[in-house]
Amino acid sequence: MTSIDFCAFRYCSSLASVTIPDSVTSIGYWAFQGCDSLTSVTIPDGVTSIGEYAFNYCTSLTSVTIGDGVTSIGKSAFSNCTSLTDLTIPAGVTSIGDEAFSSCDSLTEIIVGEGNQQYAALDGVLYNKDMTTLICCPGGKSTVTIPDSVTSIGSAAFYGCSNLTSVTIPDSVTSIGSYTFYNCSSLTAINIPDGVTSIGERALSNCSSLTSVTIPDSVTSIGSEAFFSCVSLTSIIIPDGVTSIGGDAFSYCSSLTAVTIGASVTSIGFHAFYWCGSLTDIYYTGTVAEWNTITKGYYWDYDTGSYTIHYNYVPA
Repeated sequence: MTSIDFCAFRYCSSLASVTIPDSVTSIGYWAFQGCDSLTSVTIPDGVTSIGEYAFNYCTSLTSVTIGDGVTSIGKSAFSNCTSLTDLTIPAGVTSIGDEAFSSCDSLTEIIVGEGNQQYAALDGVLYNKDMTTLICCPGGKSTVTIPDSVTSIGSAAFYGCSNLTSVTIPDSVTSIGSYTFYNCSSLTAINIPDGVTSIGERALSNCSSLTSVTIPDSVTSIGSEAFFSCVSLTSIIIPDGVTSIGGDAFSYCSSLTAVTIGASVTSIGFHAFYWCGSLTDIYYTGTVAEWNTITKGYYWDYDTGSYTIHYNYVPA
């Protein structure tokens, strides 16, 4: 036997243990997805690849031993393993997919094997080798200080970190990727530093405790659904540097009462403020004609409630 094929044991919900023979070289997509009685697994040295979603939603899995032969770990391979407490990435791993360890609420530390040429760890957080990109924060951490060497926060790096209450982002960071802080439900505030030029798609979606966010003048674009369903967010200032606001960017921000929008914005996406029922005031630094041009008659504000637009607004 040389491989465990895709979906081989998917949703075998009573499977409590498994022994993988040394002859196996690959574990396929969704191979053990939803095996929610599985408590531990040892992946032998002969395995070189772990497929996408291979152990996704193995919610009772507390311990994983990854063999030294593994070189690639697929997207979401161990995502939603909410009981997982310890994890070591072997020295030979050269590829880790997005969300590989996302929404692992009990995971407090990721360890990288000595001699790994692609990855490094600091305070239990996973980075690339030269510490310029933050790749994955374990879901059990409550506070994170990102080192000054980091210039980018990767896609889904903090995805599902439900215990995260604060994060310090250095001025060296220039981009915040898509889904970066998605479902960080305990995060109350975030200061995006000067130098960041873009906030990716769904970057802060479903951050249900987020009450304040500072967007610097350096940001030029806010991605679609970037702040979707941030239900505790009460106000937002979109600075003059921003030229585009993506579709559904602030949809379902049900506590949002005031928005300030700079005149440099040239497009506001479809349903950008959809179902913002508490919105009462929009402060716009441009003219009525400019406003009509950027909204283009689309239902950018569908079902928001009764609001007033204050044109030619001059910020204090």
